[in-house]
Amino acid sequence: MPSTGQGTGHQTWRLPGLLSLPDDVWRTRHRWVTTVLLAHLPLLTAWTLHRQTPLLAAAPLAIPSALYLLATAEQLTRGRLRTPRALASCAAAAGLMACSSYLVSISGGYIEAHFHFFVMVPVVALYEAWAPFSVAIAWVLLEHGLVGTLWPHHVYGHSHEHMEHPWRFAGVHAGFFAAACIGSLTAWTLAECARGVQQDLVEQLRHQTLHDDLTGLANRAHLAQAMDDALASGAPVAVLALDLDRFKEVNDTLGHSAGDALLRAVSARAATGVERPGLLVRLGGDEFAVLLPGLDAQEALAVAQRLRMTIARITSLQNPGQGDSADTSPSVESPSTSANTGTIPGTTAGTVTLSIDVSIGIAHRPALAGDGSPGASHGLSPALRARLADELLREADVAMYAAKRTGAGTALYEAATDQHTACHLAALKDFRRALDADDQIVVHLQPKVAVADGRLLGVEALARWKHPVRGLLAPSEFLAMATGAEFSEPFTRKVLTEALFACRAWLRRGYRVPVSVNITAHCLMRPSFAFDVADLLDRQGVPAELLCLEITEDTLVADPVAAAQVLTALKKTGVRTSIDDFGTGYSSLSYLRQLPIDELKIDRSFVLGLFPHGVDGPADDALVATIVDMGHRLGMHVVAEGVERGEELAVLAGLGCDSVQGYLYSPPVPADRFPAELLRTATRSTPSAGYQAVV
Repeated sequence: MPSTGQGTGHQTWRLPGLLSLPDDVWRTRHRWVTTVLLAHLPLLTAWTLHRQTPLLAAAPLAIPSALYLLATAEQLTRGRLRTPRALASCAAAAGLMACSSYLVSISGGYIEAHFHFFVMVPVVALYEAWAPFSVAIAWVLLEHGLVGTLWPHHVYGHSHEHMEHPWRFAGVHAGFFAAACIGSLTAWTLAECARGVQQDLVEQLRHQTLHDDLTGLANRAHLAQAMDDALASGAPVAVLALDLDRFKEVNDTLGHSAGDALLRAVSARAATGVERPGLLVRLGGDEFAVLLPGLDAQEALAVAQRLRMTIARITSLQNPGQGDSADTSPSVESPSTSANTGTIPGTTAGTVTLSIDVSIGIAHRPALAGDGSPGASHGLSPALRARLADELLREADVAMYAAKRTGAGTALYEAATDQHTACHLAALKDFRRALDADDQIVVHLQPKVAVADGRLLGVEALARWKHPVRGLLAPSEFLAMATGAEFSEPFTRKVLTEALFACRAWLRRGYRVPVSVNITAHCLMRPSFAFDVADLLDRQGVPAELLCLEITEDTLVADPVAAAQVLTALKKTGVRTSIDDFGTGYSSLSYLRQLPIDELKIDRSFVLGLFPHGVDGPADDALVATIVDMGHRLGMHVVAEGVERGEELAVLAGLGCDSVQGYLYSPPVPADRFPAELLRTATRSTPSAGYQAVV
């Protein structure tokens, strides 16, 4: 941190003058000094008239008047005439000394009049500059030495002794004047030291305000200033958002002191990978940012990739579980191409080694102008610069989480995949209203048809959103919102209610058509979910065996223990369960034997792969045959999704698949548009009009 070096530590006496006054302080003091000079002019004029001084003897009074005009020329002309600080202060000092000389002269050399010199010395010392102070000293020396020798009666009075020995009295006055000078210089020195201490403290506070205490890097406030300057320049700007992967595991395992040591090590490494005028910033926790003015998106991406290589090193930290040492200072052992922060591959002699990786998001803005158009002349308003800076940081953060989610390490911001825009917030608000409405979330039904005889075995209820402005929206428009923690429960309940209502309507007409509904991972995490489903079945008057709940493999992976408990509870109620999109997840096959699963749905990607060389070529059915055989061996009903062509149906029939679902028979349609001829093939039951569906 820069420091003036004044006023800190042990101070020895020295001549002042190392620190000049700031401009605003100098102007204030200059006003004081020139005001004192101005006050002398009428007073000396009055004293001259009182003494009835001859006109020729009073002529020197014009000297301080002229010097006052010179000292205040800039003020009098309102800045049109620029006067250097040194010239103005010297003119004011000479004016005050001229007043002293005139007072002594017209007073007949009275000894008391000489005290005016001693009083004016501290006034001149207010400038804390050697130029005016030297003018004052030189004036006094000339006054008492030269003038006192040539015209002693003007300086020392008319005493015979004064006339005979002017230098003796000059020496006496010099002693008094020297004492006044020493006092002024001492006060000047002390004031300068105090100002140096103040400047050091201000600089320390400024440094603390703009830098992170733990790492010494720039902080968020410093970044805001630097981004404002970069955007004001009109140059392109890139921002990197960095986040250490799985840093929390280091804190939880080794403690916060080890985490702090790791952050300091990462900061030191990252600093070597950021060249000026780039700025490395710690935002807080394990989050960092890099400002890269003047770089385009691809150059910023290259910097991000170099940073990942720079940060990726194996680090040794003190293991608090071994040894008594409290030292947690990290040491870099060797480069590492593998980088999984938080993984602790080994420990040695009280230390633990871990590799570090970082996810980096990149946001970029081209050169912008005040109207926001690229390439125009720059002139952004402060408000627009602040908004752009916030957007850049947010976009870099979004890209960083995308890099973390995909495991790519680095990612450029893409507006098309940003789910945190104002439009997305509006969509969330609309979706919340849709869940409260009665007619916006609807279900379309797609049939499941037996391969053997073409009978209707059931339907899958697929949600649609009837947006009041945008019209009917497909699941891709709202599925991310619907499966989130906030809306998962009310959305699933809404779809279940609509699906069971359709099922009950068919029951009243004499058709037993099982209905399948997809459920989210959040549903399987709730122990009360099975009771909620049972309550809905009871309220709608639908037998439990007519409901099948579809789950994906990834849903099971989220929390296998909790999922198994909920599925077992559902099985006890009589509700059937199905694994949807089988073969596309990342779970272990062992769950098929352990969990109470009734149905296996082959993902449409396997069906589309049946004819890799066209329908005229041989079928590639090895994977589908394996899935069908495995499902049958485990006692499951096997359904193939996405069947659109007769050739696909023929191959699936030959492989022993139980039923199919796809556009070959019908796209998803509302219940009132469901194919009547297909509905008539469903299992019949005695129509019962006595049940009233409850919504």
